[in-house]
Amino acid sequence: MKNISFGLLASLILGMSLFPALIQAEEQPVKVSVLPSTDSSNYNLGNPLQQALVRLYKETGSYAPSTSEEALPGFTPIEISRAMRNSSVDAVSFVLLEQERISVFLFDKNHPLEFIVSSKNFNDAPRTALNSTFIESKFRSAFNEVIVSHKEEKYQELPGARSEKLASSSQRANRDPRVAEESRVLFRELSSLTDSNTYIGASLGMSRFGSDGTSASTVTFGLSAGYQIKPRVSIEGGLSASTYLIGSIGGRYALPFKEEFVKLSVGLDVASVLFSITQNYGYGSPNLTYNSPPLTRGTFFVGPGIFFDIPLLGATLRGDLRFYTGTGTIIVGTYGLVYYL
Repeated sequence: MKNISFGLLASLILGMSLFPALIQAEEQPVKVSVLPSTDSSNYNLGNPLQQALVRLYKETGSYAPSTSEEALPGFTPIEISRAMRNSSVDAVSFVLLEQERISVFLFDKNHPLEFIVSSKNFNDAPRTALNSTFIESKFRSAFNEVIVSHKEEKYQELPGARSEKLASSSQRANRDPRVAEESRVLFRELSSLTDSNTYIGASLGMSRFGSDGTSASTVTFGLSAGYQIKPRVSIEGGLSASTYLIGSIGGRYALPFKEEFVKLSVGLDVASVLFSITQNYGYGSPNLTYNSPPLTRGTFFVGPGIFFDIPLLGATLRGDLRFYTGTGTIIVGTYGLVYYL
């Protein structure tokens, strides 16, 4: 690799004879913005590769490429969608050149949580040296695969993307052109919440304790943490502090709800009293006040719950209603915020 003339390679890539069009030109070519190439190798080919990629797209006859000076700041849905909006294009593309491989990426605005990439390794380079002809061949091969995948709509999900939500958004936008752009912009902003499957939350609400025919209510503060193991299934643990400190763990299942930006879930929790809070400080528990026995440490409860999530910018508004039964009953209703890490 050290023997390669990188100046010569740049000239070859910029002036190479491009292959014939792969796809016949359509009436409306796809507007694609070619972003600055990322070159983490020692070849210094960022700008030549960007210009060469523009020429390759132009040669297909199905794309209307333009050059952008704005590099992609991160590999997340919201940053990708911003790049497309800033350039008013249908897609963005760029080249990533590393010491051992070259990759071509393509992002389509109609698939905001998916992307296309083709990577070609240099590990089969000639024994003598890595030469310009070899790199040019790998670059062309990667580009050809991206074009074919785009034509056949062969995408892969971005990290953390929820494919079912994506499909619902795209289908609805295509059916109703009047709401297409509005839905697309809002969805892109909210899709930043799917960058991680792990989340934490805080809530405030009321708990109502019942035992031996008596009941009492008290303010409840809660903390929770969860992990989404499948697009509709997650596990969650939490702590609720009121008269008692109660720990819980359970599962959540998101119902196939038609509304695009509201998620309705059901769950089943197992909870246990960790210790009494107010009783230890001399105030007595509500159950004691009404002459019923207090809950003791280690008391277990089990019960269902219903949850709704409304995505906001940067967080999710959550409300829930849970019913526990065991030694008496506990009804918990809270609302709060959930943040995806």
